[in-house]
Amino acid sequence: MAEEKNQKEKKRGKGSVFFRTLIYFLKYGFSVTVLMAVYLLFSAVSVIWPYMTGKVLFDHVLEKDDVYLAQYGLAGKYLLALAFVALVLIGSRLISELSRSIMSIMMARVATSTVRDIKTDVFSAMSRLSLSFYTSKQTGGLMTRVLNDANRVADFFIDGLPSMIVQGLTVVITFVVMYRLNWEMALIACILLPLLVFMTVKLRPGLWSLSTRRHRAERTVSGRANDNLTGARVVKAFGQEDAEIGRFVDPNEDLKDVEINIVRLRNRFTILYNLIQEVSSIWIWIVGVFFVLKTEQIDLGVLITFVGYVSQLNGPMRFFSYVFRTFAESISAAERLFQIIDSEPEIKEIDNPVNMNNSKGEIELKDVTFGYLKDVPVLKNVSLKVKEGEMLGIVGHSGAGKTTLVNLISRLYDVNSGSIRIDGTDVKDLSLSDLRRNVALVSQDTYIFMGSVADNIAYGNDNASRADIIRAAKLASAHDFISKLPDGYDTIVGASGKGLSGGEKQRISIARAILADPKILILDEATASVDTETEKAIQNSLRILVKGRTVLSIAHRLSTLREADRLIVIEKGEIVEEGTHDELLEIEDGIFHRLYELQNKSMASNGLWESAV
Repeated sequence: MAEEKNQKEKKRGKGSVFFRTLIYFLKYGFSVTVLMAVYLLFSAVSVIWPYMTGKVLFDHVLEKDDVYLAQYGLAGKYLLALAFVALVLIGSRLISELSRSIMSIMMARVATSTVRDIKTDVFSAMSRLSLSFYTSKQTGGLMTRVLNDANRVADFFIDGLPSMIVQGLTVVITFVVMYRLNWEMALIACILLPLLVFMTVKLRPGLWSLSTRRHRAERTVSGRANDNLTGARVVKAFGQEDAEIGRFVDPNEDLKDVEINIVRLRNRFTILYNLIQEVSSIWIWIVGVFFVLKTEQIDLGVLITFVGYVSQLNGPMRFFSYVFRTFAESISAAERLFQIIDSEPEIKEIDNPVNMNNSKGEIELKDVTFGYLKDVPVLKNVSLKVKEGEMLGIVGHSGAGKTTLVNLISRLYDVNSGSIRIDGTDVKDLSLSDLRRNVALVSQDTYIFMGSVADNIAYGNDNASRADIIRAAKLASAHDFISKLPDGYDTIVGASGKGLSGGEKQRISIARAILADPKILILDEATASVDTETEKAIQNSLRILVKGRTVLSIAHRLSTLREADRLIVIEKGEIVEEGTHDELLEIEDGIFHRLYELQNKSMASNGLWESAV
């Protein structure tokens, strides 16, 4: 009973996906209506041809059936009747070809528009989702959904569904005409149709399963390829080309196996459908010739008409042999797309959120506890208050929770318990757009988009002028190297900043944050990728920036925090030390003092300490 219930729920789910997807196409009602009308016209014309070349031509025109021809005023005018048949046949061919052209144009228009709409909705949904969604998904798998799945949905709903309706109507109309001509022959012609229905029902579950397996295999292959391409530098540096090829081979082999299985199942459909069609054609010939020679129940023209109709059913039979495969793939793809569209972001904006007008930049954390996994807290009961315009340095070992702390302040994640307030208002009550506009994050993981240097700097401020961009670059100590690029600020840089050094990318990222003009500036290892000289220049810039701005700065290089008003030391998710740079140094058994001494010795051994301090 439970299994039967699950099967029913699954079927309802497929139906729901089908109708949800259909809505995308019905938005283009006029084009779809025209397309269906042309399909029906094409179907009607296709029924005319066998009737005219069989029944009318042989049994009435060539037999000189004046009784029949008199109905059209052609009694005794046999050549004129023959010419009329020829004109009808030529006209039907012209209408068929014109219908094909119109169908192609309308299908292209609706298909491209629908695929655009689906991709836009999926991309919009992905943009609304929280950061945790991306950390748990492979980029290649998401790309497969956005690009491939949308096209698979359109394949069926643009070509398959209308054709399914029209081809079905063609079959029905054909059998009605055949029945009116001779009901015994009509029954003989359709006697094998129940077998087709049975085959379709039996083979369809295998198509669902294989479609899902193929998507998983494609997702894995895309993920492997994406990892290898984005990490090409690391692969080359460690000489792992052969190993990466090996890791790519297995999922690629799995994809090949799934494709082969799909072809095998497809061939079963095609072979069985074609076999039934051929048997029907031969059967009609044998029985029809017997009726013509041994009885008077059927004329030669009727037999030729029947043979024409049965042959014409080749098209619908071939269509139905693969349409269910296309349907299975389309609905499976639509399910995956709706999984993204229906996903709820973990970070939600409340109704009527509070706007951040004239923000001061005061930050207060009260008993904040948070963990990426429910039972594994990264921060434990953290309480902290940062004053307006204060520069707070955050120090600690790797994994202590420093980055997590600033991620919570910018609300990339929500706390498990406790509260975070900016200017006295809980961040959960603030407008997300206002919060992101007033809190800028410069991370150790910089990302440069494909485009000009100027566009990358102005990424957070669409209204920035060239003068604003240059000013931000100067404050970030980026102007000098940008000016030396081939086209200066108009130089096109590759995705991920290809063509720029790590330090150059970092300075562009800092300039981007400066131009956004946030009230709260978060620097998460912002100078990690720059040399000592550049670091000094950025520190000089920060002295100007902290005026009227609250700054949270995470740094492993403790020398970069000398200008901080206050420092906190985080250890195992808790604030264990707090004070100024000099105050923490005086605690000889403190964590900050030990870190300072270790870094002092390390830099001294490399001859760097003098330049650093």
